[in-house]
Amino acid sequence: MAGFPRLVRQLADFLNLIAGWSLLAMTALTFSDVIMRLFRCPILGAYEMVEFLGAAVAAFAIAHTTLHRAHVAVDVVVLLFSPKVQKFLYIVTHILAIFLFVLLSFECIRYGNDFRTSGEVSMTLRLPFYPILYGISFATMVVCLVLVLDLWFVITGRELPGFRWKN
Repeated sequence: MAGFPRLVRQLADFLNLIAGWSLLAMTALTFSDVIMRLFRCPILGAYEMVEFLGAAVAAFAIAHTTLHRAHVAVDVVVLLFSPKVQKFLYIVTHILAIFLFVLLSFECIRYGNDFRTSGEVSMTLRLPFYPILYGISFATMVVCLVLVLDLWFVITGRELPGFRWKN
């Protein structure tokens, strides 16, 4: 069982690496496009590429953010409750989040399949949309795995061998 959390962490870290490189590519492309526009020679399809890269940044960073509990949490009201009630609310919200991300993953696959069969592509560069949707689907399934592991750690109140959970 100790290998599974390590695998999930490695997947989340790998997706975060892709998100980081995508953000770097977005920045370089936007910068280059702005400079080229000064010379009246904009980069063809730069806007589309920034959109695709933006989707990759947003989707691929979620698992790592969830893994390290780095998301914004406003728990002013929850902190007023007893630890048992806080734990119960944490478990309920995690179960709902798992359900949401599973649903999001399957809908992205379904939507991607629709785009693939219809041959839908972007307007300028004629790039297909479905690989982006499949990537988002994969990323949201990794988020589900992270949430399941987090739920396991909270329910059992312990850490699995060889895996240090960051608070």
